[in-house]
Amino acid sequence: MDRYQESPKAGAAYRERFLEQVQTLVERRYELASTRRQAFFRPDFSSLSAYEASVEGYRRQLKEMLGWPLTESAPSMTPATREEYVAQDELGTISRLWIEALPGVELYGLLFIPPGEGPHPLALSQHGGVGTPEVCSGFFDSGNYHDMSRRVLGRRVAVFAPQLFRWGEQFGVKHDHAEMDRQLKQLGGSIAALEVWCLQRGLDCLLSRDDIDSARLGMIGLSYGGFHTLFAAAVDTRIQVAVSSCFFNDRRAHAGHDWTWFNAANTFFDAEVAALVCPRALYIEVGTQDELFAVESARPEAAKVKEMYGRLGIAERFGYREHPGVHELDREAYGIDFLCRHLGYNS
Repeated sequence: MDRYQESPKAGAAYRERFLEQVQTLVERRYELASTRRQAFFRPDFSSLSAYEASVEGYRRQLKEMLGWPLTESAPSMTPATREEYVAQDELGTISRLWIEALPGVELYGLLFIPPGEGPHPLALSQHGGVGTPEVCSGFFDSGNYHDMSRRVLGRRVAVFAPQLFRWGEQFGVKHDHAEMDRQLKQLGGSIAALEVWCLQRGLDCLLSRDDIDSARLGMIGLSYGGFHTLFAAAVDTRIQVAVSSCFFNDRRAHAGHDWTWFNAANTFFDAEVAALVCPRALYIEVGTQDELFAVESARPEAAKVKEMYGRLGIAERFGYREHPGVHELDREAYGIDFLCRHLGYNS
């Protein structure tokens, strides 16, 4: 008797049905997720102090979601540092810094100190995907950053522009940050957790300097830099004002592998992360012509954050702007004005 055979596509209808069933299942779970996030995230709005106390537990849970090394206790020692003078121009002195973030791992970045007597307020200027400190600081064509670091420096605010694990191959070293993220997740962490940890250790160093005012600290970033700004400010309460450009959105609509963690839809999407920056100052900007992130899905999430600041009576500490550009830092100075104003320094 001949063995029974059939076309490879004979079972396609069964597979199509299975696919539809799973897609429907996932859609139902997502429909429930918004309700679950609301039930999960219930801070105390009775006063500013009550709110701040109530979100500390959520901050710990955010760190646990991101994973190691944010789950470790912060070292008490100021990290070892190397500094190399680069140049001086009309905006100030430029140095390269290497800061030990973990044993054998150094955070590299550019430090800009404005002229005049310090201590100076400090802002982190965070590059985005395929970027570097040099490009967001205008050492050559600054592209869609529009000279971000030096526009802040021009306000007589010291700037540190760190290098995170995001550079492009055109800058000389090939790497695969997606593969690094997968490896770190297998080890209980994530690339985001490592990067935020490195930023925190960088701050441990910078805020110990005599020329830096440790009480006046802000952060600004574009794209992936907007992601790091939002999450670093949520994790580290030393950051008093955050300006996140061209990242904030509905995270289901824009769910990159390194913006996705276990159970996030039921706990922390962007609005909940932003609520951990509150009651500190937060400015969110999006481009109406952004080719990567849809402004339509950002609006309702930003409205949630605005409502939280309003409930606490601090509406002036939240800013939201839809600038008329593409995936780029706003060419107008609204975000930088907000940053400097909330640093108490708008020279």
